[in-house]
Amino acid sequence: MRIIIAMKAKQILPYIQTSFRILLGALLLVAGILKVQDNSALFESVAYITWIPLGLKSLIIDTLPWIEIVMGSLLIFNLFGSVVKPAVSAIYLAFFIFAIYGLGSGMEGDCGCFGDPENGSILAMLLGSEFGWKMVMRNGIFVGMAGLLFLKTGNNSTDSPE
Repeated sequence: MRIIIAMKAKQILPYIQTSFRILLGALLLVAGILKVQDNSALFESVAYITWIPLGLKSLIIDTLPWIEIVMGSLLIFNLFGSVVKPAVSAIYLAFFIFAIYGLGSGMEGDCGCFGDPENGSILAMLLGSEFGWKMVMRNGIFVGMAGLLFLKTGNNSTDSPE
């Protein structure tokens, strides 16, 4: 019975990986587009971190949305996987660490990840963008999903079936 379950898991893993890859890519893409449209919440979040030099803060605010858009698009279309998957995993890990830092340091407000729920952003209402345990858990789940992209499938490839 265990062999049958293991065989089924290896057969279904590529489809799970494809779903996670597209979902994680779409989240980055949408978050990047929303930040390009209005980066005020990102600006406030980054400005709160006093130990980051001003030049680095400016670099983060100016480039993060575009990095999210490019990496999200490449991940959705499964291009340059050997570079994009580790880079996207690092991005989600950084978001997870930042969420923990925000919770631990008492940051209040919104990171601006998925737009403003008061302006009707469905993603912001569903996933939330306020610092707290919800953000830590959400980002932890995203890190776990990104980690699953590295599991080997039955054909010794980390690429999903396309």
